[in-house]
Amino acid sequence: MTVEVQSHQTNTEMIQSAPPEVDAGTDIALKVKVSCPSACDLRGKTVRIIAQDSTVAKEVALTGFEEEMNETDEFTVKAPIELGACTWSVVFRAQEVGGVLHEESSTSVMFNVKPHSTSMAVWGVPSPIAFNDMFKIKVGVKCSAECNLMDKEIRIYGQKGKKVATGALGGVPWPGTSALYWAEVELEAPGVEGYHQWAVKFPKPDLEVPHEEASYTLAFAAARPPEHVVTVEVTDKRTKTPIKKALVALHSSGTPYRNPTDDGGVARVSVPQGEYQLHVLKADYEEFQTTAEVATDTKLKVELTFWPEDRQ
Repeated sequence: MTVEVQSHQTNTEMIQSAPPEVDAGTDIALKVKVSCPSACDLRGKTVRIIAQDSTVAKEVALTGFEEEMNETDEFTVKAPIELGACTWSVVFRAQEVGGVLHEESSTSVMFNVKPHSTSMAVWGVPSPIAFNDMFKIKVGVKCSAECNLMDKEIRIYGQKGKKVATGALGGVPWPGTSALYWAEVELEAPGVEGYHQWAVKFPKPDLEVPHEEASYTLAFAAARPPEHVVTVEVTDKRTKTPIKKALVALHSSGTPYRNPTDDGGVARVSVPQGEYQLHVLKADYEEFQTTAEVATDTKLKVELTFWPEDRQ
């Protein structure tokens, strides 16, 4: 006697699929639904995620049953570290429920695996810097997936692409950040006056997971060593009270020498001998400009006009 086995077709779909691009080796969040024409409750039955190499990357159970649909909870699967296009199969295997065989069905998850991107920050750069003086800068590198970059190399290239310094990232991220690994690097300023642009580079690191390189343009001014101090006292023209945090800048041949005023409205700027354009700037005040000849230590008094008062 032949017993006919009852069977139902099934349909497998993605509720939440992979984004078009994913970082190598990172978690991908997925969610799957399975249904049959008879609206059977398939909770407890499983769905397999089969990787491109035909291995089972994950097996998850159907846990929800609403509106005649069976769903998994959201789950994560690690992306491969091999770069390029990738296709995974999501398979509901043939499984029996209540004496009824539910046939196999499947769908695909397609995405592109890319290396982790990296970004750089450079701070603490003095400007201007006296000819041939040694100075220090801080360089930070962060991975898009917040990977640990401890001991990875950074390189700095000066004029004509000549490597002038290297450094290694430390093991503790910069305070207030989650994964900005940083290093302090000492450099020697060039002996040529003017603006300079050097390249700070983070080469592709030797890590199991591929990472992209990153670069940053380090811009600074080199100038003659300071010889004199220019002291600028800044006050409000009407009230005669000191103005704090006003920016005092002395420019010569495009090279700026800057310092803000203190709580007493005084800024001290060290400069070489020469003629300068003096600029004093403060929010809500009219900018002050004049020419200053510096042949010795010099003291100047500047009065700023409050803009709203000027408009009345």
